Amino acid sequence: MTLQLLLHIALVGVLATYCHLVGALWLKSLGLPPLDLSRAMADYTYGDSFSDPPSYWAGQVVIYFNGVVFALFYGTVAGPFLPGPGVIRGAIFGLILFLLSGLLFSPIFIDKGLFLKKVHEQAWISALIVHLVWGIVLGWLCPILTW
Repeated sequence: MTLQLLLHIALVGVLATYCHLVGALWLKSLGLPPLDLSRAMADYTYGDSFSDPPSYWAGQVVIYFNGVVFALFYGTVAGPFLPGPGVIRGAIFGLILFLLSGLLFSPIFIDKGLFLKKVHEQAWISALIVHLVWGIVLGWLCPILTW
C-alpha cells in the first residue's frame, strides 16, 4: 500500500462526498425533501460547544472527514470482499452505509427516527439516493487494494 494509493482514495472520497452533499440539496427539484446534511452534522457535533449556532462549515468539515474515512475503509478493507465491478461494489457499500445510518445513526444519535422518519415521510428516499450517489462515484473512481 503506497502513499499515492491512499491519496487517490482520499481524493475520490472528497469528490464522492461533494456529489453526496450537492445531491442532498438538489433533491428538492425532484419533489423530494432536501437534506441539509452539513447543518445537521454541525448541530450534532458542535451544538453544545457554542453559545450561538455552530458554523455551517464545521458540519462540512465533519461530513468530508467521514467521506474520506469511509472511502479509505472501502478501498482498503470492504471493497475487496464486495461482489461485482467497481460501480456495483460502490453502490452496495453506499447501500450498507444507508442502512447503518437509517437504523443506528438517525434514531440513536440524532433522534430523527428510523430512516429520518421525524424529518419527513420521504426523507428516507432522499437519504437512499445520496448514499447511492456517494457509493457509485466511489466505486467508479476508487482503486481497491488487492490482497
